[in-house]
Amino acid sequence: MTEPAVRRRHLLSLLALPMLGACAAPVVPGLVPRASTGFAGALARALPYAVGVYGSAHRRVEDESGAGPTADAERGADPQPYARIGAGFMVDAQGLVVTAGHVVTDTDQVVVKLDDQRVLAAQVIGIDADTDIALLRIDYRAPRAPPLGRASTLRPGHWVLAIGEPYGLNRSVSAGVVGGTDRHFVDEPELLYLQTDLALNPGNSGGPLVDAGGNIVGMNVRTVIGAYGAPGVSLSIPIEVVNEVVAELLSSGSVTRPRLGAEFVDLSPTVALMRGRRDTSGALVTAVRPGSLAERLGLQVDDIVVGMQDRPIANSADLARLLLSWRVLAGTRLRVLRDGQPRDLRLE
Repeated sequence: MTEPAVRRRHLLSLLALPMLGACAAPVVPGLVPRASTGFAGALARALPYAVGVYGSAHRRVEDESGAGPTADAERGADPQPYARIGAGFMVDAQGLVVTAGHVVTDTDQVVVKLDDQRVLAAQVIGIDADTDIALLRIDYRAPRAPPLGRASTLRPGHWVLAIGEPYGLNRSVSAGVVGGTDRHFVDEPELLYLQTDLALNPGNSGGPLVDAGGNIVGMNVRTVIGAYGAPGVSLSIPIEVVNEVVAELLSSGSVTRPRLGAEFVDLSPTVALMRGRRDTSGALVTAVRPGSLAERLGLQVDDIVVGMQDRPIANSADLARLLLSWRVLAGTRLRVLRDGQPRDLRLE
């Protein structure tokens, strides 16, 4: 064989080495690749405590003209039943269940479906309309307490799960990520939400929000549909807020939370610059309702609230968080910036 032919053969053998290495990986006896279990482990922790919630009632049937009951109703026919489908979860091992308030409001009967498909009649202990949280009791004892976690540990990008009964589909699960925490909306000024991209549909309301470790960290409430009908922003109430409401409903059957009666938003960079400020800290007041506690305090539109009860307020979510735990009116103090000057407002 000539020298060029030898060199060419040697070069081809070198080029083939990586391919041979890739194709002929060593086999380790007993090592069998396993399919990913995904979120099955986390789901196994929370699923036994997730329930379906069904509220039903009977109503008189009106004719199409709206003039009154139909002929069937006048003949004594049974009124048509209607039902609401939602979800919920246990908050202790003694039969306490939470769900969305609108699922059980104005119902004659509430039924809870357990993980093992048993159905139990539920007693409505109380409903907090402001947060849309309802507390139910069922005759059931769980073997152990539910894995309630903390929403405060969530960060944007964390995986989360939703368990519910969308369109009546039994114990359906969806997965998504946290898009933001401490979300505050001007039309609901005294409530905070967790934002996710979970697929929430009718029947998911009241179901648990579960983190990647299987801890229940919130209650799912709704999806925000944008101007063009595109979903993608779903809202859940943090478990800390749920626990606080549950404690009050359990002790008194209602939540006696004062309402400030003002609307407020984050201070935008443009507004901050116009006010001669170097940062956007504080909550900008955009409306004050006549006769409200805000009016009694002397709060005015365009005030920037920077403190409450000697606690600093960095943004509108901070103010909403403080208002959620606000119970005692006497001595309430707000610090505001008005025309660039600090003012202290006090409710005697």
